[in-house]
Order: sequence, then C-alpha cells, then structure tokens
Amino acid sequence: MVTALTLSSFLYFLLLCTTLAFSPGPMTLLLLSLGLKDGLRRSLPAQFGASVSYLVSILIFAVGFSELIKDYPLITRVIQVVGVAYILYLAYKQWTSSGVTIKTADPTPENARSLFGKGLLTGLSNPKAIILFSAVFPQFAAIGQGSAAADIAILGLTFLLLQFASGCLYCYFGQRIKHVLENPKRRVLLQRATAVLLLGVALMLARGFSN
Repeated sequence: MVTALTLSSFLYFLLLCTTLAFSPGPMTLLLLSLGLKDGLRRSLPAQFGASVSYLVSILIFAVGFSELIKDYPLITRVIQVVGVAYILYLAYKQWTSSGVTIKTADPTPENARSLFGKGLLTGLSNPKAIILFSAVFPQFAAIGQGSAAADIAILGLTFLLLQFASGCLYCYFGQRIKHVLENPKRRVLLQRATAVLLLGVALMLARGFSN
C-alpha cells in the first residue's frame, strides 16, 4: 500500500495524539489508580484491554466510516469542521477545567481477566474515542483516494503506540504524577499548556483544509 500522508500532516497528528494521550482522561486516570495500587507489571492486562478497545474503535469508526463517506465531498467537509470544532472544545475544556479526581483503586486483588475487561470497557465507553476516530482521524487520511487505508493504518499504529506508552508511564510513575495532578498550580499549568497545544493543532488543521 502507498500512503499519501505528508510529513507535516503526520507531525500535526503526532502532536495532537501525544497531547491527548498524556493529558488526564478516563483511561489515564484508571491506569494511574491501578499503577498506584499494583504497579506497572500487574496493570498490563488493563493496558492490553485498552489497546484492544482502541483497535476495535479504529476499525469501526476510522476505517468503516471513511469508506462510507469517501464518495461524498460535502460530508467529508462537514466531518473536517466537526473534527476541528471538537479539538477546539477539548482545548476549552482543558483551559477551564477545575481539575481531576484520582480515585483510589479497590485494594482487593483483581485477576488478569478482570483488569483486561476493565480496560476494554473503559476504552469502548469513552465518547472521546468515538469522536476522535470518526471525525479527527479522517482529517489526516487521504479520504476518497486509494491510500486512505494505508494512511489510517499508520495513524492507528501511531496512536496505539502513544496510548500504550502513556499508560505505562502513568502506571510506573503513578505516585509522582499523582503529586503533580493534585498540586493546583502545577495542574493548572499542565492544563493550560495542553489547551494551547490543542488550539495550535486545531488552527493548523483549519488552515490546511481551507486552502
């Protein structure tokens, strides 16, 4: 397969996904709580569950949805606008957020199957993932061209690797990250930096498809 993904588009995507993967959210907070309780190694089943959930979502919403809309330029443009609007919404939420709540995991030991299921369900029930894969992924793939599948494969693999790396760091450095998130000044600084990065990506995308 030949990809039409440009270096600049990939770098924009890398910036977006790195920002989303490492900023606090339902999955990262789950893995953080598990890491605080059990450490990295015992939290890996939840990590694998999360990865499977994202892979399923990519196949359904990114690949399937892209195939459905590839012959409809108007719908493609609407999806582009929705994708940029969603990133702007995330930037606004990060800027105005009052903080995150880190729940203490149940001290009762959980088996690998239970942890896998917890990661899987958290990923599948996350509406952000659905919007990300259906409205944001197509921004970077050559929808309507033969290379769309190759583009989405590259983007999907990149996203999965970043998510897995993020989860491992949250599990391994759980105690230190917890201190950062619970410190009001550091938390606000992190959230504002995340918001600025998301705003930058949204503006770059908007400029790209308005030309």
